[in-house]
Amino acid sequence: MKIRNILSIKKLAVLGICVSFVAGGCGKMTESSIPELEEPVALNEAYRPVEYAAIGSVQVLMATAVPRDYCNYYSANVNISQIYVEPGDIVNAGDVLAVCDVDEAKKQLQECQAALAHENETYEISAQISDTQIKMWENQAAQQDNNEHNKMDTADGAMDDVYGANTDTNIDERAADTDEFSTEQLEKSDRTEESYSTKIETEQENQRYDKQLHEYRVQKINEQMALYQQLVDDGTLKAAHSGLVTYTKKLTEGRSAAAYENIVIVSDTDDLVLDIKDTAINEYKYSDYDKKYVIVDGEKYDVTESQYTSEVLVLSKINNRYPDVCVESREKPFLTAGQMYPVYFEKTKANQALVVGKDSIYKDGDTRYVYVKNDEGGREKRIITTGESDENYTQVTEGLKEGELVYYNSTDQVPTKYSKYTVTRSDFDIANYGVQYSRSDAGTITETCDYEGQIVSVNVKQDDMIEKGMLLYVVDTGEGKAAITEAKNAIDSENESYAQKIADYDKQIKDLSEGGSSAEENNRQDEKPDTAYEEQQLKLNLQLLDLQKKLAGADHTYQLSRLQSAYDSISAGNDGKGNISVYAKNDGKVSKVSVKAGDNVEEGADILQITGNSTDVLLVQVKDSNSYKVCKDNIADVGERVSLELDGTTIYGSCIGFAGYGREAQKGYINQDDKGVHITGNTDSGYGNAAFYIKLDNGIPDDLTRASAVKFSYVSFKKVVVVPTSIIHKQVNPMDKDDISYYVWKIDGDSVVKQPVILSDYTSGSNTLVLYGIDEGDEICLAS
Repeated sequence: MKIRNILSIKKLAVLGICVSFVAGGCGKMTESSIPELEEPVALNEAYRPVEYAAIGSVQVLMATAVPRDYCNYYSANVNISQIYVEPGDIVNAGDVLAVCDVDEAKKQLQECQAALAHENETYEISAQISDTQIKMWENQAAQQDNNEHNKMDTADGAMDDVYGANTDTNIDERAADTDEFSTEQLEKSDRTEESYSTKIETEQENQRYDKQLHEYRVQKINEQMALYQQLVDDGTLKAAHSGLVTYTKKLTEGRSAAAYENIVIVSDTDDLVLDIKDTAINEYKYSDYDKKYVIVDGEKYDVTESQYTSEVLVLSKINNRYPDVCVESREKPFLTAGQMYPVYFEKTKANQALVVGKDSIYKDGDTRYVYVKNDEGGREKRIITTGESDENYTQVTEGLKEGELVYYNSTDQVPTKYSKYTVTRSDFDIANYGVQYSRSDAGTITETCDYEGQIVSVNVKQDDMIEKGMLLYVVDTGEGKAAITEAKNAIDSENESYAQKIADYDKQIKDLSEGGSSAEENNRQDEKPDTAYEEQQLKLNLQLLDLQKKLAGADHTYQLSRLQSAYDSISAGNDGKGNISVYAKNDGKVSKVSVKAGDNVEEGADILQITGNSTDVLLVQVKDSNSYKVCKDNIADVGERVSLELDGTTIYGSCIGFAGYGREAQKGYINQDDKGVHITGNTDSGYGNAAFYIKLDNGIPDDLTRASAVKFSYVSFKKVVVVPTSIIHKQVNPMDKDDISYYVWKIDGDSVVKQPVILSDYTSGSNTLVLYGIDEGDEICLAS
């Protein structure tokens, strides 16, 4: 399952206005409290009928129909040799999309193999060093214990000499002195044994940790080796799914691709999903709503949200990058790519309840009552019993019947002179424009200089056909010369450092061998010599030094190989004087040469461009314009219809891919496959502004200079409720100036009642899109 996680392209608001489900009603107001004998006063008579409806709330979110995307990427860092497809191409699952540099993959594999060998060797030596250290502490602890026992025996003999072995009168005194001496020695012995025991236990715990760390490192290196081995065996990138190529990595910004960087994205234009942009799953609060549906061409279809696995949710939380909420309908209504559809989320407290507006209800203590219009045209007070309530309406369980007219407190002037406006459904569009467009060339690669320096020669010219391995240019750079010298110095420094370490270890081994036991052992003047113990300690000390010497050798061999590899890489193509030759990595045609011999260049400067054949695709960039109102962070959706005016004729086409997103340099995706869950992303296109690709139905005209901007939709709805803006009224809660709602005056039989509505954020000319509250066939008062 592939899940897009993108920031909003179209500026779509999430409307959080709660309204009643009933067809009639008023705006958000609180219950009023008036003196029992005081009659309500309004600017004119205002009544609405008692009706059966649901009590609850509704949220309206905007969804856009977009193709389901399938990302194609490498699982390891690679250099891309060539991408074989372009936006607009149709591919089948298994088709080769790109190929990486196998030589680079071989190099990475060799580095992994060397790292694995070094990890195993150094771990084995380190484990032996740790074992040897433990043996030394165990030997010292045993010797210490033996010395303490010898001291106790010596102390007992001394006491016999002082007090006499058979002197009864001195027994108590002798015992007291002996106990005092023995206790002191035992306590000292216990502390020593505890010290050695603690050291040994700590080292054993370190061994367990080192083993786990070693196993983890080996696992990760093996995983990387498997990836690079796969690339060496077959460096091709194959399509995971059939469909339309809608994105390719631009090699103009460099050939290197990070692990899980999108190289190609394929979109299934036959599988459209409703993507609620600007509503990521960590912000979505409507999963517990009772009813969820979408309005498509005026028809209602139940929907369910896409469910994400726990692995997706965990990865999203760790990276703080969440996928959008997507909804789908089992009924599979016909959707149009790029079209927008309102999605409704309803929560019901009571269904088919008899309701009145909350602004019709008055209270006197615990008593609730309303004013009902009687047969004589006056109004009478009626006590009622209420049930559930929402923002606008209250359920009436006793006291009223359906159809009775109930007074409501309206401080707004109820219209008396008006014409009837009958609500219909129609299309609603707001246009956006791409003011810069040009033919897209396939596989364009920009060769940039890796160093600051001076161009010695350019060995190709514009329109030359080149082959892989051909000399392109030579650059003289002090940086290159300095880099070679620095790499050579690093090798020399490593050799000198290693030689010094080995000399130090050899001296310690010689001194220890000639001096016998360690100075620590020789300084124990109060202990009897123990030849066996000293010989064992000497042997362990020599063994420890020998292992440390081996560890230094293993580290030196590994570091030296890495430094030599770096030196070889830097000196490749370098004549040793700083002249670096650059060769073509692919076949192609030179479309542009930006430098000549003698030019000074900065690091990263463009040298030349190599391209494939021109395509029938237009790259459209969305920039500021003096002639059009442009939303710069908005592009057309894949599959969306676009148009272009040329000499008074409209040329039509479709969006077939995307390139850049203005301020948003990257577009992120969460992908789940048989290998796990990954976050992938697109690199910055380098255009610096929003950009997308289109194909015109009849190809690109020979002369585009007389064409206007490419027109596409910023907002696009089909068969929605659109009414004149003049019939919509605004009201502000006097207790909360930020609490703003909207209503229309709806004609209900002989009555005119306030009907709350939910509006979109969009107006087009003199019309406004209404999302909820009125529908086709309703009659609204249009001021005359």
